[in-house]
This record gives sequence, C-alpha cells and structure tokens, in this order.
Amino acid sequence: MPQHPKPFFVKARGVWRVQINGKQHNLGSDREQAFKRYHRLMNRPAPVQSELVAGIIDGFLVWCEKHRAEGTFVWYKDRLQSFCRSLDNLETLTVSELKPFHVEQWADAHKSWGDSQRRGAIGAVQSAFRWAEKRGHIPQSPIRHVEKPEAGKREEVIATEEYRKLLTRYEGDPFADVLEFAWETGARPQELVRVEARHVNLKRERIDIPRKEAKGKKRWRIIYLTDRALEIIRRLLVRSPEGKLFRTRKGTPFTAWSVNCRMCRLQESVGRALLAKQGFVLDPEEVKTLADTLTKEKTVKGKRVAKTEKDLLREARKKLTAKAAHQLGGKICLYNFRHTFATRLLEAGIDSLTVSALLGHVDGTMLARVCSHVGTSNDYLREELRKAIG
Repeated sequence: MPQHPKPFFVKARGVWRVQINGKQHNLGSDREQAFKRYHRLMNRPAPVQSELVAGIIDGFLVWCEKHRAEGTFVWYKDRLQSFCRSLDNLETLTVSELKPFHVEQWADAHKSWGDSQRRGAIGAVQSAFRWAEKRGHIPQSPIRHVEKPEAGKREEVIATEEYRKLLTRYEGDPFADVLEFAWETGARPQELVRVEARHVNLKRERIDIPRKEAKGKKRWRIIYLTDRALEIIRRLLVRSPEGKLFRTRKGTPFTAWSVNCRMCRLQESVGRALLAKQGFVLDPEEVKTLADTLTKEKTVKGKRVAKTEKDLLREARKKLTAKAAHQLGGKICLYNFRHTFATRLLEAGIDSLTVSALLGHVDGTMLARVCSHVGTSNDYLREELRKAIG
C-alpha cells in the first residue's frame, strides 16, 4: 500500500501521535477521535497505484471517505481490509494478477456468512475495482464476473395476532412505541431511530426527513402518519420537544444496535418458551466439550482469576441453551414490520405504486422484487380470482 505516515500509540503518555514530514502531531488519547484528526491532517487524496491491488483499494477508500456517508465508508473499509488480510502477497500483487478465485477463497473462508453477507462482501470488493475502471485507473476490473448469491426476498410476514402478542410483552415499555410506529407506518428501522422533533410536520400529519438525512441522500423521505402513529408522535413530542423522539426509559435515544439487541433478546425469549414446551435437555457430553474450549479465566474486580470447573460448565450450558433458543425462536427483526406493512396494504387493494410511495421507494421495482408476500398468499389470490370472475 502507499507508504503514508500512520498513527502510533505512545504508552508512556497514553496518547496517539503521527509523524508528518519530520514533525510529530499529538492526536489525543481517544482512538476514534485521534484517527479523525489524523484524516483531517492528511486531507489530500492518496496517489492511486493503478498497477497494485493495494493502491486501488487505498484510493477507493480515500475517495469513499470524502464522497460517501461515514457509515458507508466504515462498511467498505471493514470488508476491504478483511479482503486485504487474506492476500499473502498484498504488497506486490498487481491488478493483472488479481483473479476471481482470490475473492471466492476469501468469501468461502468465512463459514459463518450467510448469503446476504457473502453477497455484500463480494460486492464491496467489486465496487473498488469498478470505481477504478470508471475513473481510468485500470482498463477493466479483473473481478467483475465473480458470482454472488442472489439477493434474498423478504418472506417473513407478521400475523396480526402475533403482533398483538408482541405488544403485550412490552406493555409500559417505550419499545412498544417503536413497534407500533413501525407497524403503522412501514418506516425503515434506520429512519425510525433518527426521527427528531424538528422532522415532525403536525399540520400535514407526517414526518419530513430532509434529502441529506434520508436514505440515498437524493430525495426527501416523507413518512405519512395514521391516527395511531400521530397519537404516538404527539405524546413523544411532549416528552422530547427537541432531539430524537424514540427513547428508552432512561431517556437515551434508541439506536440501530439497541433495537437489534431488543429483537435478539425477543427471539431468544420466544425460543426458550418453545424449548420449555418441548422438554429440551442438554447433552452432557456436548456441554463438557464446549466447556473445554472456553477461556479459563475471568475478570473479578479488575483482576484476572481462574474459572472453576463449575463456572465453565455453567457458561457452556448457558451458551448452548441460548444457541438452541435462537434457532428455534426464528428470526425476528424490525424490517419484518415494514414488509408486513406492504403486504397488508396490497391485500387491502391499494395499488402497488401508492404502496411504493408510502414506503419511500422511487418506483415499484423494489416492491415487486423484494416484497413478494402477496404472490405467495394463497387465500388472497384465490379471493381476488373469485372477485375478478364474479
């Protein structure tokens, strides 16, 4: 990769520093802030070495950091750095020597990746070389034809009774507002956690998210409110007249991670209830095998102490039970509410273009490709056929 000065940590002083042109710059003690200051100091595009794979990836990431959202940059960086670590001869590997099997072997090495993760990871690497091709750094991307798993379809639809049961689990909990708002509006999870008081347009009974804050940053996102959603928003505005609206009991805003953790715990809770009904019993040999692989120490009051055999067995049982509960509980995520919203509207007879507009899509393509629940609803299609033929 291009030999840029890199930040280094000075243990004696507990600070990050970087040396540029013989002069050391203090970047501070916080790692995240230090690297942000470092990038500001290095506010110049890295030279793209078109003959080296590392040079192309470096150049793409520098461009991405300046022209894409921070979250997008981090997403690309994590995957491209992982790909670079998989290459034994990264320092000398040229673009002409890069072959599709390099990408395939890297993706295959991650056994835990599902089809969506695998597709996204391969796409990230392809994006870097497609970027270089478009800007004339290389004549053609050498990995443009790497095969990716097909994009999955959202097939999970939440039944009304199931939804009501979920709400009863969170009675009196602010998270119930999150679930109800998602059910009523079909808002994306990332939109929901970003809604602020300044976005609310009570006169028009909707949420107006500016173009620069919306997904894709190309057009305003308008979230239309039902009577119930409007009631929730009015109540939340009383509690939080400024800033984020959806907050926990402690008053801290919900984030994508906190919502995901809630849904994971819900999935485990549902799974544990099903395990109890089935009379689930752990295999002692499996428990002992896992216990032998666990870390033998734990931290108690800031000190590392050895775990007892009882500690290890308890930890192994906990991990195995949680794994079984997650598998049996089925995947539960907030995005299911959005796709259920689309299904409910389509089955109610609303045309697909109107549903697409309510979902915030540019056109009906996404609805037809991803939200295909209506096409698999036997009762709905049979009833529509009966109506059509009188």
